[in-house]
Amino acid sequence: MEEANPTLRYLHPSPPLSPLQVNPVTGTVMVPRRLHPVFLLPLILLAACLAVASRQPWKDLNDKFNKNHVDNTTATMPDDYCEKMMRARKIYWNLLNTFIHASIPSINNICFEGGIPIQGGLRKSKNFVTITQCLFKPDPKLPTFSYSGTGISKQIVIGCWQGLPVLYVEEALGAVWV
Repeated sequence: MEEANPTLRYLHPSPPLSPLQVNPVTGTVMVPRRLHPVFLLPLILLAACLAVASRQPWKDLNDKFNKNHVDNTTATMPDDYCEKMMRARKIYWNLLNTFIHASIPSINNICFEGGIPIQGGLRKSKNFVTITQCLFKPDPKLPTFSYSGTGISKQIVIGCWQGLPVLYVEEALGAVWV
């Protein structure tokens, strides 16, 4: 009796975990029956890299703008409001910070028909907007921080990128800060 070829012994019939299958008639290698995780890993990594690379930088700046400057509530006691909001938003040691009391869509609209283009790509709101300006009050005796607040209504100036506000131009104390 003729002994079977030892190299083909494992190819046909193949054990359940064999990565290759050989056609018994033609002797050619066939495609595996299932997709192995080894083939999925590069695809998953490629998809993750594309997702990270496609993040728009203006969206990050808009998120920071909203965190630092947007609060759609009313500040009845500006000093207490500033103390609370600067801590809640974790905005520490800023000399001046302004909160805009309007909805995000209405502030975004300043980047379009709700704003007037001015120098340097900035836009000035057509309408008056209620804001609270929080001014840092250093206390040399204490290692803490405190803020005094002033509520006013005025036209605001913002910088827009891709139709989203990304910069608030501070105007207080006779100076302009960006």
